[in-house]
Amino acid sequence: FFGPWIACSRSLLLAAAMVTGLGGTVQAQNQDTQTRALPTVEGPDAPVLQPLETRDAVRPYAAVGRLDTSDGFCTATLISPRVVLPAAHCLFDDNAERRPDSAFVFNAGLRNGAVAARRDIVRSALPPDYLYGAPDNVERVGTDIALLELSMPISSEAVPIMAHGRVARGDEVRIVSYGQDRARFPSLEEGCSVMQSRAALLMLSCQVVPGSSGAPVMVQTVLGLRIVSGVSAMAHWRDEPVTLSAALDESMLALMADFQGGPPASERIGTPAVRNLTGGEIRAGG
Repeated sequence: FFGPWIACSRSLLLAAAMVTGLGGTVQAQNQDTQTRALPTVEGPDAPVLQPLETRDAVRPYAAVGRLDTSDGFCTATLISPRVVLPAAHCLFDDNAERRPDSAFVFNAGLRNGAVAARRDIVRSALPPDYLYGAPDNVERVGTDIALLELSMPISSEAVPIMAHGRVARGDEVRIVSYGQDRARFPSLEEGCSVMQSRAALLMLSCQVVPGSSGAPVMVQTVLGLRIVSGVSAMAHWRDEPVTLSAALDESMLALMADFQGGPPASERIGTPAVRNLTGGEIRAGG
């Protein structure tokens, strides 16, 4: 890395495993699903990642960018000219405190120092039932998506990637993300698929690393690339590494519609409320 970058990885525990968090310990029903902190993937089972280091390689994915703070980054995606989609947990620091919107900078299509566009953040929104620091479970993973409004629209520099809706088991997906040891350019993983779909949670055969949180899970349609979910965590299921992502279900699509219909930044007064959560174990994260 260049500078004090700390990848925003997260560690989530499914309700299907032993869950420990602010709410204590909950005995699970299924012991063959366990999660762990997002690791650096090495060895023969490492995913085949295609580095997007040239202008032509990045161009189709210029809407994917690095969301920077003063001490770390996640991945986020432009879904309309003025709105980006990150993981909700990326909005919190290691002390479980909500970062102010002014702490973020979105770098669309970042590639070795060059960007398609760079914008500050002026407004944010979380799902109403998302609670950072609550006991980790399936429902929490399914709400691990946020919305951020840019200071100015991004028009011709990057084409937004729109939401697609639900996918089914077996559907092929792709992920574009920044990550540990590849913070200066995005990488593409193709050929992974949906293994399970449960409510607002998707289990994918893809593999991710620290910094990948918020990365778009996409499908190719006749209308082009579309987002179906956002990366939340790495897990082990039946001794196999998998990725957990928050699906863009009906409630999230409604939040997106309400958020994009809000007043312009110039008409708002004040700053978003910041909720501080303490207690429990917050592991370096996602």
